[in-house]
Amino acid sequence: YWGMGMPTDLVLLGEIAALVASVCFTFGPTLFTLAGRKVGGVIVNRVRLLLGSLYLLLFHGLYYGTPIPQMPLQPLLYFMASGLLGMALADTFMMQAFVCLGPRVTLLILNLSPALATVAAWILFDEHLAFTQLVAMAVVLGGVSWVLLERSEPDSEGLRKRRYGRRGIFYALTAASVGTVGTLLAKQGLRLGVSPVSGATVRIVGGMVGVWVWTFSRGDFMRTVRTYQGHPSALGYTALGVLVGPVIGMMLMLFSLKHVPVGIATTLTSLPPVLLLPVEHWIFGERITFRAVLGTVVATAGVVWLLLT
Repeated sequence: YWGMGMPTDLVLLGEIAALVASVCFTFGPTLFTLAGRKVGGVIVNRVRLLLGSLYLLLFHGLYYGTPIPQMPLQPLLYFMASGLLGMALADTFMMQAFVCLGPRVTLLILNLSPALATVAAWILFDEHLAFTQLVAMAVVLGGVSWVLLERSEPDSEGLRKRRYGRRGIFYALTAASVGTVGTLLAKQGLRLGVSPVSGATVRIVGGMVGVWVWTFSRGDFMRTVRTYQGHPSALGYTALGVLVGPVIGMMLMLFSLKHVPVGIATTLTSLPPVLLLPVEHWIFGERITFRAVLGTVVATAGVVWLLLT
């Protein structure tokens, strides 16, 4: 299968896992948004990684009998580096891009990540994809991009210059590139025989260490604690969002990476911007246009095509 010698049933399970991960990555950010409106996105990101690490260490202990994953040094370093780059550094650049460009344009640029991952995996892992699969990926990403572009709203001239400034584009491109490197590092760790659960645990711990070392170096520890003490409901939203997104979603994504090519897995997990449309309509009261619905249909058709090829 695609030159990988992978059983078809495992490949299908991997693709389904990637789709479910996409759903998890849709509801996770929704809960983080509700929390972030109360305490701020940067503080939510710190606690998100901390709680995610605790969740996965507990789950790993229940499943394997020890909270600390046992693996050779080489894959351990791959997953730690993947967490530092993909869950700490890339998220930092993404937050900065949100400030300069806004979330919609930033997410549009971040949709380059599946294409970058596909090219890199083709070179590094010899994961050759058929032409029809590449076309299906293009349809998925095209539908997502169509939706995101439609959702951009006109701004004043000054704000437009700020949102589309070179600095914001640099931040978003850097986030996409660094996130791609993090994905490839995780893929390499999985290729060395590590289970997705152990890999997800080490990866999120690596990201947590990076974020909290930075937090302590800036003297922001007590400010983070006091902020959540003043908004206890935000802690509930954050805790549930962590369970849905970085924990369950991340394990499903790594399971997918283990059994399907990187380009397929990253494409199937790139649907949250589209899936967020009905969520934002029902929860946040945003209006959904015909163009947004059309983009959703196109992206969904691309996913079905990808599953059938």
